[in-house]
Amino acid sequence: MELIIEPNLRTASGHYADFVRAVGASAEGNELEVYAHPDADNMLANMPGVHVCSREPRVGARLAEWRTIFRAVREDQPFLVLTADGRHAAAVSLSAARNGCLPIHARLFFHRPPTTLRDKCFLPFADLARTHALAITPTEIVAEALRETGWKHVVCVPYPVLAENNLPQPEPFSHLLMAGAARINKGLDIVASLAVQWAHEERILPLIVQVSQKHADRHGHREGAAVRALLSSGYQGLQADATAPDRVEYLARFRGALVLAPYAQEQFSSQVSGIVLDALLHGAPVIATKGTWPGDQVERFGAGITIAERTPAALAIAIDRVLTDWATYSARACAASSILAQEHDPIHLLQVMSGVASVRNR
Repeated sequence: MELIIEPNLRTASGHYADFVRAVGASAEGNELEVYAHPDADNMLANMPGVHVCSREPRVGARLAEWRTIFRAVREDQPFLVLTADGRHAAAVSLSAARNGCLPIHARLFFHRPPTTLRDKCFLPFADLARTHALAITPTEIVAEALRETGWKHVVCVPYPVLAENNLPQPEPFSHLLMAGAARINKGLDIVASLAVQWAHEERILPLIVQVSQKHADRHGHREGAAVRALLSSGYQGLQADATAPDRVEYLARFRGALVLAPYAQEQFSSQVSGIVLDALLHGAPVIATKGTWPGDQVERFGAGITIAERTPAALAIAIDRVLTDWATYSARACAASSILAQEHDPIHLLQVMSGVASVRNR
C-alpha cells in the first residue's frame, strides 16, 4: 500500500485534500494510505481509494512526520511526501544511512525549487536521497533546479487534478473572483488598490475575495495593510469572505467568473497555481501575470489576458478587455478544459508511483 505523507492536511478545503482525493479516486483498487492530521480522519475515511494511516506517532506528537519517514524507509514501504523540501530529503537520507539501506522507494513531490536558505542548509545531509530517491515535480523549471543540485532521478508529472465528468459550457459574466486565500504574492495589494480606485470612480462590478482581518494578522504587516485597505475601501461590489468555502461552493464560484491572478513572477514562474488550473478546468477566463506558469496557460489557450506590469491600472485595462469580448474568452477557457483534464489526469502520477523503475534514469 502506497503511503502519502502530508501532516498539514486537516480539512476538505484546499489543494492538499484535492490532491489526495484526485489520486485516491484514480487508484483503481490500489488503496492509498494517507498520513495526515487526525482532524482529517473522517474526511479521508470517506474518500474512495483512501485508507487512514493511524499508526503512531500521529501528527502533533514530537517529530511525528520525521519518525514516519524514518519508519517508511526502514520498512522499505513505498511512500510519497506530498509537499517536499530539503528537510524531507535530509530525513530520507539520514534514515537510509542509519538503517544501511537505499531509499529507492522514497518519492518526494517538490512544488517549487529547493532554493531557500533552509533548503541549502539541509543539502549536505541529503546525498542518499539525491542519489537514490525519486523527485517528482509539476514543472520542468523545478525539475531542472533539482538536477542542478545533484538529484539523479527526476521526473516531471502534471499536477494531478480530478476533472468534472461534464465539460463546462460558456456562461454569461457574473463576477470577478480572487479565489483561494488572498496573499500578497497572489496580488492582494493590487486588488485592494483597484477596489479603492473603483470606489472613488463609483464603479461597481461584483468582486469576491476570500480574506479577513484575522487572516491578515497571521501573515505579516504588508498583508494586514492590504486587507485593511480592501475592507475599508468602500467598494460597493466587494464580497469579502472570512472563511474558506467548502469544495462545492469553491467550484461553483468559477461559474461565470473572471478570475484575477496577478501573481508574483518570482514565485510563480516555476510553480503551478491550483486555483488557475481549477479556473480553466471549469471554463473561467483568467487574468494572470506574464512570465508565470498561470500566465503561460492563459497565453497558450487565449483564455484571458496576461499583464506585464503588476499594477492596478494594468489589471483594470485587462478586465475591461476581457469583458468587452467575454463570449470569446469564455469559449476559449471552456475549450482549454478538455485538454488540461487529459494532461493533468492523476493516472500519470499513479503510473510513476507504481513504476519507479521505468523513470529512475530520466
